Amino acid sequence: MKRIAFLKRRIEIYLKKGQLLKGDEYTKLEKPFLAKARKNFTTANILMKISGNEKLKKTLSLTSDFEMYDWVIIVAYYSVYVSALGALARLGFKSKSHAATLAILEYNYVYQKRGLEIRDIEKLSKAYTLSEGLINKLIQTKIRRETAQYDATPSISRENALSSLEDADEFITRIEEILS
Repeated sequence: MKRIAFLKRRIEIYLKKGQLLKGDEYTKLEKPFLAKARKNFTTANILMKISGNEKLKKTLSLTSDFEMYDWVIIVAYYSVYVSALGALARLGFKSKSHAATLAILEYNYVYQKRGLEIRDIEKLSKAYTLSEGLINKLIQTKIRRETAQYDATPSISRENALSSLEDADEFITRIEEILS
């Protein structure tokens, strides 16, 4: 119960600060966000394939030590984040903040699984709920993305990149199921 009250307070603050916007006009962003999420996920997979394929590297005139595991993680994170924006759009929200996105996503898709208003349940033709594990995947993917993006000498491994891709695929697929 404390978590629910905390999230409600945070959401009110994000709305007042303009970091979270509410309006029916945002519902039209759902499908474009989901399409963008899949495009980003495809891009992350392409970068992964290039990083591990000597023949592709040669075809693209890249050195044999060329790898983009940091960008695989960064792009995978954004594919997850953009799919989360699609889930928010379904509810009539637009977020301008990663923290606001997490709060509204967790509140509406985890804790309000029984407390949605009729109009929200109608919007969610399948009233699935996100598990806390998927929210944690979003958070972990964000942490890996920040490390990959901002650390000057990150130890980005192929395994971290693969893990990010797996988490992204699971998260995006779940969002698509919820919204289908």
